[in-house]
Amino acid sequence: MCEHGEVSAAAEGSSTRERILAAALAAFAERGVEATSLDAVATAVGVRKQTLLYWFPSKEQLLLGVVDHAVAELGARLTDAVLAAGPELDHRIVAVVDATFRLGTTHPELLAVVREVARLGPPASTRLATSVEPVVSLAAAALARRSGDAVDEARGRSVLLGAGAQVVGIATEAEVRADLGLPADLRWLRTRRRALLASLRASLA
Repeated sequence: MCEHGEVSAAAEGSSTRERILAAALAAFAERGVEATSLDAVATAVGVRKQTLLYWFPSKEQLLLGVVDHAVAELGARLTDAVLAAGPELDHRIVAVVDATFRLGTTHPELLAVVREVARLGPPASTRLATSVEPVVSLAAAALARRSGDAVDEARGRSVLLGAGAQVVGIATEAEVRADLGLPADLRWLRTRRRALLASLRASLA
C-alpha cells in the first residue's frame, strides 16, 4: 500500500515537472525569456508559484531545464528519423533534413527556444552546447552505420550540427519574411531544402 502511494506520488511529481517544462518552453518561445515571469508559467500550468519553485528554484534553473528538455526532444526525433531511413547514406541525409524541417512546422517552439538561448548567451547557451553533445554524437553514430564504407563519426557529427544550425537559420529567415509580408511558401521551402541537401551531400562526399 505504501509502495503504491510512493509510486503514485513520484509519477504525479514527474508529471508536474513535465507540465512546467512544457509551459515554460511554449512561453519562452512565444514571448522570450525576459518577458516571461515565473508567475505566468505557474498560472499556465495551474499550480502555485511555490510549487514551480520547488522544482525550479529560479528562472535560470527553469531555463536550463527547458534547454535539456528541448534538446532531448530534438535528439529523439533526429535519431529516430535517421534509424528509420535504412542503411543508405543519402536516405539518412534526406531523413535528417526532412525531420528538422518538419519540426519547424509541428514543433516550432523547439527551434524558437534554441534561437532564444543562442541569443541570450551563457549560461543557457553553454548548457545548450553541453546538452547537445551526447545527442548529436548518438545521431552521428546512427548516420555512420551504413553498408559499404563507413562515414567518419566526427565528420557526421559536424554535418549534423551544421544541418541543425542551417535549419534554425532558415526558421529565423521564415519569420523575418513573414514580418515583411513575404510568407515562407512551399516553393521557398523546397528551394531551401534542396540547397541544404546539396550542402550536406557535398560535406560527406
